[in-house]
Amino acid sequence: MRRTVFTAVSFLGVFVAARASAATINISPGDDYAKIEAAQAGDEVVVAPGTYQFRLHLTHAGTAAKPIVIRAADPASPPLWDLSGKTVDAWPGSSTAGDNDRGCWQITGSYYEISGVEITGCNNAGNNAAAIRTVGADHITIRDAFLHNNDDGYTGDADPVTLEFCDIAGNGHTTNPPQHNVYVYGGAFTLRYSYVHDTMGGQNLHIRAHDATIEYNWIARAENYEADLMTGDQPNQNMLLRGNVFVGNATPENSGQVIALYNDQGTGGVSMSLRAIWNTFVIRSGKNPALVQVRNDTLASASVELSNNIVAGTNKSVALANAGSGNATVTGSSNWFATGASVAPLSGSVFGADPGFADAPSLDFTLAAGSGAIGAADTSVSGAPDREYYKNETNPLEFRWRATHADIGAFESTTTGPGFGPYDNPGAGGSAGTGGSAGTGGSAGTGGSAGTGGNAGTSSSAGTGGTGTGGGAGTSGSNDSGGCGCRTTPRGGAGGAWAFAIGLALGLLLRRSR
Repeated sequence: MRRTVFTAVSFLGVFVAARASAATINISPGDDYAKIEAAQAGDEVVVAPGTYQFRLHLTHAGTAAKPIVIRAADPASPPLWDLSGKTVDAWPGSSTAGDNDRGCWQITGSYYEISGVEITGCNNAGNNAAAIRTVGADHITIRDAFLHNNDDGYTGDADPVTLEFCDIAGNGHTTNPPQHNVYVYGGAFTLRYSYVHDTMGGQNLHIRAHDATIEYNWIARAENYEADLMTGDQPNQNMLLRGNVFVGNATPENSGQVIALYNDQGTGGVSMSLRAIWNTFVIRSGKNPALVQVRNDTLASASVELSNNIVAGTNKSVALANAGSGNATVTGSSNWFATGASVAPLSGSVFGADPGFADAPSLDFTLAAGSGAIGAADTSVSGAPDREYYKNETNPLEFRWRATHADIGAFESTTTGPGFGPYDNPGAGGSAGTGGSAGTGGSAGTGGSAGTGGNAGTSSSAGTGGTGTGGGAGTSGSNDSGGCGCRTTPRGGAGGAWAFAIGLALGLLLRRSR
């Protein structure tokens, strides 16, 4: 009997101790950075509405089972970090390192889940301060963040990092090196269900990753050009673009390309691979840019696959810097192009005078009845989308389940149903596949750490008229999870299990002692 009582009491003690190790930390505008930075594995930091004017340095290690959660108390009224008026390092904060001016929030720890915050006004003397910067971090998720009017929106080298349901706007500079909305300089990066738009300079996506998955986003009006893949910390770099809408700037600084692949560092043995599948590209400059510019003269090898994309506004598909070198392959099928476009060696292209958008002037790029893109996709292409961005620039930051993948472009004409945001439970949809093989680039494994204060890269030309510096990222694991990965019940919801366990232990104790 004594042994039984001891066992029950021991169980209860261990359970209570484990439960007590996780804390809920409530933050209000009167608190300072130390209270947030103190959060440990399993803790939840709940931030009240209001304005906060200090920088953060998040250094602790969570785990997969016990992430460190930092979230808005009320996502409808997000806490605002506004560091306008002074350089980042002039605001209160714990870090005294030489790079303490590089981000309003800097993360060097692991397993942080951040949601429902707004960050603006992050600037420094070098014009390269980010709203959120990760340095040597791992397993970082940023959800429902509004990062705007900073030198950079997000920068970093986390491996992996996932941004989803984020509005990233008005960041960047035309300085040399330029700065960007998203500037990732290493690691593995996933961006999905996000609205990335209207840079003040540079690109919307400046990527130096060993793997990057960019899926189900609305990406619009970069000051320079929309996206690139440039030299990172691994020799093999891969980018997957799936189910995105790209809307070009009418007057871009660089009108020669929409996407660039370029070894701007001149590093030997670098290979790059791009897969672009089921995207909608709407190019509005009237300058007939190359959809993809490949500086294969700087690369050991390059591969580009374009399949099931709508490409409106240009007659050029892929431009190779050295077409006769034999180190670049271009493949793909069933893309929509305007009649007369130069698309060789792509196969099975669909040509027409108009892609048949429902209302292009109103930025409605769903397909109207009679569109030549309907039912014209090559459904044998691997990695088909099971989701689509929902719905436009007026109602952004959602996705919905795609009915099928028979149509070319980012939207399926037969898709119906609601959109799902960062705090909704989307249920389960179809299988999107794995994304298929990225081509010659292969997988480079895990990304290296840039080191505190490390140099993210040098300025360079990205092709015809192109400039770029900057950040590569890569895919996070499990990029086809079939949903937003959001928590749909508060972490405090575990209280029922806690009470049950205590009751069970006490019941066993009392029963055995009688």
